[in-house]
Amino acid sequence: VGLAQYDMAIADLERVLAERRAELDSSTVRVVEKNLAAIDRAIADARAALAANPANPYLNDHLATTMRRKMGLLRRVTAPFAT
Repeated sequence: VGLAQYDMAIADLERVLAERRAELDSSTVRVVEKNLAAIDRAIADARAALAANPANPYLNDHLATTMRRKMGLLRRVTAPFAT
């Protein structure tokens, strides 16, 4: 799976979360937002490092792993809304 595919899947899940957020408990929303913010910082850091060293296999793997982590969190949160 390429990074562009992760970006598209994440965008879809974020859209579902935004649309259904009012149906979630406010404490759940706070925890999810805190965790997503931490993951987003890690993704931004990895992208910045990759811009400087695009061929680095560790950085490429780290970015993909971090994006999968974000997708996993979003999937768990949005699972009750799956149709």
